[in-house]
Amino acid sequence: MAIDISQYVDITSGVGVGTLVADRELILRIFSINPLIPPQLPALEFQSASDVGNYFGTSSQEYARALFYFGWVSKNITRPKKISFARWVNTDVAPAIYGNNIALPTLTQWQAITNGSFGLTISGTAHTFTGLDFSGASSLSDVASIIQAAINLETGTMWTSAIVLYNSTRGSFDFVGGSAIAATISVQEGSTGTHIAATMGWLAGVNLIIAYGAIEQTITQALDSSSNASNNFGSFIFIPSLTLDEITEASAWNTNQNILYQYYVPVDMSTYSSYSAALINYSGVGLILSLTSGEYPEQAPSMIMAATDYTQPNSVQNYMFQQFNLTPSVTDTTTSRALDLARINYYGQTQQAGQLLSFFQRGVLMGLPSSPLDMNVYANEQWLKDAATSAFMTLLLILTKVSANTQGRGQVLSILQSVINLALLNGTISVGKTLSTFQQLYITELSNDSKAWYQVQNIGYWVNCVIKQEELVPNSGVLEYVLAYTLIYSKDDDIRKIAGTHVLI
Repeated sequence: MAIDISQYVDITSGVGVGTLVADRELILRIFSINPLIPPQLPALEFQSASDVGNYFGTSSQEYARALFYFGWVSKNITRPKKISFARWVNTDVAPAIYGNNIALPTLTQWQAITNGSFGLTISGTAHTFTGLDFSGASSLSDVASIIQAAINLETGTMWTSAIVLYNSTRGSFDFVGGSAIAATISVQEGSTGTHIAATMGWLAGVNLIIAYGAIEQTITQALDSSSNASNNFGSFIFIPSLTLDEITEASAWNTNQNILYQYYVPVDMSTYSSYSAALINYSGVGLILSLTSGEYPEQAPSMIMAATDYTQPNSVQNYMFQQFNLTPSVTDTTTSRALDLARINYYGQTQQAGQLLSFFQRGVLMGLPSSPLDMNVYANEQWLKDAATSAFMTLLLILTKVSANTQGRGQVLSILQSVINLALLNGTISVGKTLSTFQQLYITELSNDSKAWYQVQNIGYWVNCVIKQEELVPNSGVLEYVLAYTLIYSKDDDIRKIAGTHVLI
């Protein structure tokens, strides 16, 4: 034996610069009332239409929407890489199990089980079911009935009114509790005889869905619950048709998020005018004319956003003049002008030399003038805010401290500059855009720098940061240091019309 070398030299090893804070993916989140989406999950994410079809079924609206979403390719030869679905609990629901439907036993194999057992726990109350005899079953529905009969013998409505059925469409054994209340649910293997929890498809499997019971949610509660658990999306829609009051509630929620998401709402010729009037002041809300059954033009801008790769040069996109596999809903000037006036987006058709040209128009949002009204500008700011947030959080997590002095200020500005450089590369920040006199005066007043507008015009941005003290926890009496920065940048405006003058001499 020898004296441990660490008595003299003790080296601690580790990896410098820890895990980086992830950027949000500006994908579409669809809020659905489909019971296959467990209420307890913030969202389900899928990377292909086939994955969506395998989960929801190929006859579902979720699958049809995913086909349209993933099938689009942008002008930059990019496409959406991911889509998410979240549950809106629009009415009280009971706990449920949608069993795994892969490699289930045949009826003959079930008939060989004469002493089956499994365990089921709902809201902390556990029961074990034993002695289940399937020898007399003449169908898989009979198997489900035998399981249900055992469960119904327990005390309490959750058990006595529970339903078990064989879902021939899905090919699974499904369970629905007898009470529509907030309740957890889990399954255990049996304790005696033949253990059948896995045999039923209730214990494990890629297609097993265990959904907790939940009480009815408002629109705001659904949005809060999903986004607080996972804000990994850039736009959202609701599958069920909402009332104008519900749409207004969702629009108000989105406005309060301050340029985090875009909310898209389908309208028709009978509703567009009233919807426009009701929602005109809510920022980040896009009203989109949807007239053809089975088509989803309200998803078009979400597909453009999800297909934008902000790490690439000149990758930002004009949301107008984008083409999709959609039936044109507007083919005359009178209608287009009326819709433009109401700030309604639509898939319109024009013609040149007899060639019909269809594309998305006009890529605008509801909101006050203080909010970005162009979808592309709004989306670019969504990305820029998130990129800066991720960069700053990474800085705070990997360094031992960011000092409230010139060193800390320099560290923050250095990190912010890396984000600005990427924004210049991808086109979020526009260089060389002529500023109006009013814009010059506004920049001067905001920055307190008479030369700031020159920088914004000529290099695209002006940035500054100061260190100050604030009471970050209200009423705590504790002043804490804050490094506050101001970034003024020239947004990327897109041409929507080319007007020429031909002078013949």
